[in-house]
Amino acid sequence: MRNRLFGALAGMVAAFAASVAAAAPIEIQFWHPTLGPIDDALKQQIESFNNSQTAYKVVASGRGTYDETFNAAIAGFRANKSPHLLVVIGQGTQSMLLSGAVYPVQDLLAAEGYKIDWDNYIQPVLNYYRTKDMKLLSLPFSVSTPILWYNKDGFAKAGLTRPPVTWDEMGEYLTKLRAAGFECGYTSGWQQWVHVDNYSTIHDLPIATLHNGLDGLAATFTYNKTDVVKNIARLQSWVADGRYVYSGRQGSSATPAFASGRCAMMTHSSAVFSSLQASAKFAFEAAPLPYEAGTTPHNSLIGGGALWVLKGHKPEEYKGVAAFLAHLASPDQQAKWHKDTGYMPITKAAYEKVKAEGYYEKYPQQEVAITQVQRGTPTLNTMTVRLGNANQYVAALEEEMEAVWANKKTAQQAMDDAVRRGNEILRRFERQRGN
Repeated sequence: MRNRLFGALAGMVAAFAASVAAAAPIEIQFWHPTLGPIDDALKQQIESFNNSQTAYKVVASGRGTYDETFNAAIAGFRANKSPHLLVVIGQGTQSMLLSGAVYPVQDLLAAEGYKIDWDNYIQPVLNYYRTKDMKLLSLPFSVSTPILWYNKDGFAKAGLTRPPVTWDEMGEYLTKLRAAGFECGYTSGWQQWVHVDNYSTIHDLPIATLHNGLDGLAATFTYNKTDVVKNIARLQSWVADGRYVYSGRQGSSATPAFASGRCAMMTHSSAVFSSLQASAKFAFEAAPLPYEAGTTPHNSLIGGGALWVLKGHKPEEYKGVAAFLAHLASPDQQAKWHKDTGYMPITKAAYEKVKAEGYYEKYPQQEVAITQVQRGTPTLNTMTVRLGNANQYVAALEEEMEAVWANKKTAQQAMDDAVRRGNEILRRFERQRGN
């Protein structure tokens, strides 16, 4: 009798456990770089999705830097333990595209029945992650572009009533700001992104052949033969008289130099807005990046990260991945993400929603990046940069730029050397990844 009772109880427990297991949500693994304060905003986005339904649960995991996150995911893919979703920095697009590990976002959403109005997206943002035939490979996520930040109080002290429009005018402003008592006229975060990539894009200049690598792996750098050299030479002259102060390769040193009031102007990511709000003790404003007098400026180039879907998972899991991506792209979530982080919204609907709320009347700095990336008519020079081993060729270029600031090389010598070194890196990538 006792055995029959225990057997019945065991059966009931097993049945209950089976029913609980059947009801458990399907987990979607999401690996991302550790982004500091922005991680809190990401957590809210994920909780919003998880609380909106019961079929799926997104589980986020911070994996260190962008490079560390990327390397962990590739190792996981080779061991059949990859995440469903991965955040990769924009410059890693070519490596992701050729990795064999990617399920293109546009294909996934179509397969899962989502009818996306891609025309409602901010096109230069999508263009960075599209193939030549305009298929979207990944979903833009932490989207930013460099803009000009300036000390409004300092401008008033120097008798300046508006931001500079051209680079020559900026030089004139810097002279006045130095005379008004600023130790440093201007500094920049992410100098290669600002002074080579975005300078080229805004002026519709090629960075490399084959439409900046979009047409194939045999691309070679060409920026040593364009006005990029003139731009670097001008900056070198500003270093000599204190108008430009180099703050390091990343953005971490430039922001304190500006926020402390030491430097009157800074070119940096649009996403530093929240950081400046918290740290600057003066009124600051933002403006589009300057351009050369006599030219018509084009769109700037975006940066930041994108969400990639990886192969090797179950069909029912991909349904959850698609649902989560659709949730993140919704106007409400994009509007919140934009306001919480300073990153740009990726859809026109989200932008219009925020604008209708009067947000930009209170925070006009947050609209500058959105209007700048939509400026002019996009061309194949302004669409994207699709080159391999980006971290290596960027490091070589940064090193050569540092030689210019130290007055060890002329701008032409440094850009020639950077192109030579960069082309060697591209050829290695071509041999490794080419067919």
